Amino acid sequence: MTSIGKTAAACALGACLALAAAGQTAFAQADAPTPLATGMIDTGSAEGQVIEAVRNGDILSIKIRFKPIVPGKTEMVYTSISKNDYENSFYVVAGNKKYLLLKDSNDKPLTNPKLVIRTSKETPIAGSWQGKFPAPPKDIAEVSLTIPGVETFDAIKISDR
Repeated sequence: MTSIGKTAAACALGACLALAAAGQTAFAQADAPTPLATGMIDTGSAEGQVIEAVRNGDILSIKIRFKPIVPGKTEMVYTSISKNDYENSFYVVAGNKKYLLLKDSNDKPLTNPKLVIRTSKETPIAGSWQGKFPAPPKDIAEVSLTIPGVETFDAIKISDR
């Protein structure tokens, strides 16, 4: 093979690798679940996206990821969960009933004990949150979620397992 042929082959291989990498990036972005509901954190530096609300028996598990809006921020959304916070700031509303977070055997709420958001240009996720609640009855198909420092997430569709 001539040096021109080798150069052309190397360029073609490079172009194929670049296309493959671009395709993987687009594929990875396409794989990200469509949010069930969204809400901004109070400072506006990140958007909360509910990515899962699963009723499994008597438990409703909700997961949120936070998408950066303003890069270069580190913020404490909440630092701890007091008894007052537990009763008034972490809950699901289903129908006309309010459900508080479940607690473990040590009386600790089944959620993140603190929530820190770190935004940057390089990362697609600034933080995450998850909580477990008593599951509403099967005839309830969607809920609203309230956690401190974030707009209320409304009309979250529940999936059953």
